[in-house]
Amino acid sequence: MRKHATERRQFIKNMSVGLAGASLLLNRIKVPAACGATTAIRGEKETATMEYRTLGKTGMKVSAVSFGVMTLTDPAVLFKALEVGINYFDTAWMYQYGRNEEMLGRFLKECGRSKVFVATKIAPWYSLRTQEMFPMEKAATMEEKMAQSLKRLQTDYVDVLFLHNIVRPEWATHEPMLAFLAKMKKEGKTRFVGISFHEGSTLVEVVNAGIKANCYDVFLAALNFKSPQEHCAALQRARKNNIGIIAMKTQAGGYKDAYQGSLSPHQAALAWVLQKDFVDCAIPGMVNMEQVMENVGAVGKKIGWTERKLLNTYYDAIKDRYCLRCGRCRATCAHMPAVPTINRALMYYEGYGDAGLARATYQALDNAEKVVSCLSCRTHTCRCVHGINIAQRMRYAHEILA
Repeated sequence: MRKHATERRQFIKNMSVGLAGASLLLNRIKVPAACGATTAIRGEKETATMEYRTLGKTGMKVSAVSFGVMTLTDPAVLFKALEVGINYFDTAWMYQYGRNEEMLGRFLKECGRSKVFVATKIAPWYSLRTQEMFPMEKAATMEEKMAQSLKRLQTDYVDVLFLHNIVRPEWATHEPMLAFLAKMKKEGKTRFVGISFHEGSTLVEVVNAGIKANCYDVFLAALNFKSPQEHCAALQRARKNNIGIIAMKTQAGGYKDAYQGSLSPHQAALAWVLQKDFVDCAIPGMVNMEQVMENVGAVGKKIGWTERKLLNTYYDAIKDRYCLRCGRCRATCAHMPAVPTINRALMYYEGYGDAGLARATYQALDNAEKVVSCLSCRTHTCRCVHGINIAQRMRYAHEILA
């Protein structure tokens, strides 16, 4: 505690010299919460004011800050989230090899199913390979996965069922998948359906295809303060079509060693997303109660010059490793491994601190899309327009994830 307090004081001293108006930032974003420390450090009572928004055509009133349960292992954090007003919880069939849904299921049984909204996701692919190299899951297999999810969650329905990690626009309109979703709705196993997508290079095309399909109720999209304007415009079009918009990956990786002093920019990053008028809620991942309070503290915050300066400073600290997943590197290398996905795996390892998830994401790739070709490459023609040393990062990924 003493070390953190000392670092905090030193940071405030430095910021007062380097950033005009830093006192405004400290008033808007409380230092203890942003540090991930408990408010007890300053003897303040924990307070949180939640905001609720309508999730598109679903009519569901969801908490602006909702819960991405993916990396959570402590169920007590779920109860803390419920206590401060979080009412939407997101998981997936594959998270923690099913243990994530099982943990959430025990929580639902104890707190009462009717008190919360629950979403799960099923990826309809055998792996994260290129479309030409892998088949879609059969409808029967998808139904088996849905049955497993409901059993783990100890419920007979979810509020939203997502097709997970849709990378190409044609996947969003694949008739067998649409038939599967329609059947799950008809049988009452899900109230609403949607798609999720991480890939920045195809986000606009996937959103447009999803709108055209005219069957989705919700989109779950990677969105943060470095997202390009065309992504925001596409999601705004979807929201104008009454499709609910949920944001994930809101905090650009959450790299803890990139704090400027001991002040985290994560509240500012989350507030940036929540300030977008097309965003209904965000689902930051949280693994402890301090993070719950920090994220809830972002509700209602406005992003001004000082906060933008903080976010720019944060990005400067992570830009040599944080991949924007724009996909523009693909055209610069004949061997091209799946650089955006591998960088996402590295983000899970470095930013989230989840080695298991990082390795699972990497191992799901086909051998041709891993970094084997990088190890023997002597030309290193692959280039990132944002300055990441791709060859170096790919070798590092092989060292820790292979």
